[in-house]
Amino acid sequence: MNCGLSLGCSKIAFTKIFQKSTLIKVGNTRLPINEAQNSLRECLILLEKLTKTQQDLEDNVHKMSSTNWKQRTIEIGVIKDQFTKLISRFENGETIFSLKRTVDKRKKKRLNAKKRRQFWRQKLIEEDENRNKLHKGIDQWLRSMKEEAEKVKMEEDMTKDADCVLAEVTKKKSDARRQLSLISSLTKLRSVRDQIATQRGEQVSLEDRQAFNVISEKLIKMWESSLKTYTIEEQGLRLMIEKTAVEDSKMARIAKERKLLEEWHNIFFGPRHFLPQGNPSYWALTAAERDIETFIAIRRSWDTFLVPPTNEMGSKIPVGWVLPDSNASENWTKYLVSN
Repeated sequence: MNCGLSLGCSKIAFTKIFQKSTLIKVGNTRLPINEAQNSLRECLILLEKLTKTQQDLEDNVHKMSSTNWKQRTIEIGVIKDQFTKLISRFENGETIFSLKRTVDKRKKKRLNAKKRRQFWRQKLIEEDENRNKLHKGIDQWLRSMKEEAEKVKMEEDMTKDADCVLAEVTKKKSDARRQLSLISSLTKLRSVRDQIATQRGEQVSLEDRQAFNVISEKLIKMWESSLKTYTIEEQGLRLMIEKTAVEDSKMARIAKERKLLEEWHNIFFGPRHFLPQGNPSYWALTAAERDIETFIAIRRSWDTFLVPPTNEMGSKIPVGWVLPDSNASENWTKYLVSN
């Protein structure tokens, strides 16, 4: 029974002690965050000890002797003093306000640091993407330049080969003409010698004359056939070279027209941007460029909104290009034709 009264008196005394602790003031209003954290952590440890001590006293209230009870009460008093000393640092309103302001500043500082890290991380990602795009563009440009150089080199090689073959055919043609001229000169020389021999009264062999005529005719036919073949080859090569030159000129003209159209497109709609193959909006908006039925359906839906010129509630589709204003930019003005 005495233990029960002592426990009740201890609880009342414990409550009064903690009520008195709220009256303690702190002279220094500045409390660092790390010290506040350590003080609160120690307070929680002390409260846990007090809770365990209270539970132990309640469980052993009928078994504990007066000496043990007094000893535990002294321990509670020591814990109370430690708790009071620690919690007194948070009893001053200015201290709490200063601590809260310091915590808010630290939160704001950490939030700003986090935002800066996210910003630089995103910037690094964007720079990496831009670098990859730039590398892809450079690689594509190098491939196109390499293909163009290889194409030009191949055309030059073909032209050189054609010129070499043409020069060889022209040489053979000249050789054939020279041989025909030589045979003609030999035939004339033989005829002159026969005439001179006949005037001198010398006997000319008829068999030798016939053999010479037969061989001369064979050689003339052979070289005339070769000359005809070389002429046909020369004409074919010249036509091929002319055709190649015309095709090159045509390709240059087409390339120029494409470049002009691309420049017009950039002025009207801006530079082209690469869209991924899996973009549904792109494929839906450009379906008319690939399917004639889709094109007809879109055009039919447009035509349903056409009205006559006299209708005041609408207007017709303009014919031709949409011309710029008089004070247009330099990209427009270079295409204007002055009257």
